[in-house]
Amino acid sequence: MEDLSKIPFFFIVGRPRSGTTLLRTLFDAHPNVSIPPECQFIINLYPKYGSITAWSEHDISSFYNDLLPQWLFDTWKMDNNNLKKALLSYTGKHTYGTICKVVYKQYNSLFDKKELLFIGDKNPGYAIYTKILLKIFPEAKFIHITRDYRDNFVSIKNVDFELPLPSLVAQKWKYFFKKFNKDSKIVPSAYSVIKYEDLATNPELEMFNLNKFLGIDYDDGIFNFHEKKEEILMTYPPGYIHTYHSSLMHKVNTSKIGVWKKELSAYQVKLMDATIGNIAEKAGYNRKYNSFNLFISISALPGRTYAALLYIATIIVDKLPYKIRMAILIKGPLFLAKLYLSVFKPEKLKDLEGITTKR
Repeated sequence: MEDLSKIPFFFIVGRPRSGTTLLRTLFDAHPNVSIPPECQFIINLYPKYGSITAWSEHDISSFYNDLLPQWLFDTWKMDNNNLKKALLSYTGKHTYGTICKVVYKQYNSLFDKKELLFIGDKNPGYAIYTKILLKIFPEAKFIHITRDYRDNFVSIKNVDFELPLPSLVAQKWKYFFKKFNKDSKIVPSAYSVIKYEDLATNPELEMFNLNKFLGIDYDDGIFNFHEKKEEILMTYPPGYIHTYHSSLMHKVNTSKIGVWKKELSAYQVKLMDATIGNIAEKAGYNRKYNSFNLFISISALPGRTYAALLYIATIIVDKLPYKIRMAILIKGPLFLAKLYLSVFKPEKLKDLEGITTKR
């Protein structure tokens, strides 16, 4: 049984469509780092298993059975028998964090590995859970990647990730940024922020600095990740990569910077600039429209209100009994995606069903 306490954890967080998957792939290509696709099981299972310090076979089996149906866990392509065997070898006195590390250790990366010095996790939604994650992994570090909120909206709109309301997306962006910055003041040395634009423009320097932040050697071989494109395509469901992560097929480039200037109307930009407010400048982005406009402010209210309701719903769901909460978290994402497409883009509903049924 390996002493996994010696292998630290780090988390990549940020709004969806902000470069989290690109950053995850660059780190997974590092010979001393392993970071699987996203699956939010650490936070999802924490209410039930976080307080266990002495793990019986029953506890392990229960954890294993709750783990398998977690949303997106099947994309890890694990040998479930080997996973269960590895977990059962850790019966006894262990923290919840250690049991989670056992799962991550079983992930087989597409990239060659040497000594494993860091385990990574990429989950955009974890940006609002960093305090809990620090309780689970006291040694953890966090990398928050931000992207121009207007480009972020364009990307979200193009892949149907969520309701494409400018003020809704901007309000979520604003909330993530403020929450991460607030929590980072607790242990400043554990938090780092990077802009997608800087990563795309000067990837070598940005990755060198991030490697230094984690305390691992820089390896420029990570930028050859696109040479694994055939393996990457085979790992995911048909059509998934081309639909959601086509950038993984190419070298790091700047082609997606500033696309909002051509793809968004002045009205959409005004809605987003008004919603973000001076947080834009604090994050390193310049608003095009920064004067008060009563009509725009009123027009932004529905999206901002919906974002507030979603935030409240998240708090409520986090406090629900475990079984009800799990039912929502496992089935909820797919249900909401189908509901959105059936109302706004029914022609794409078959594409989503094709992707989900072929996993």
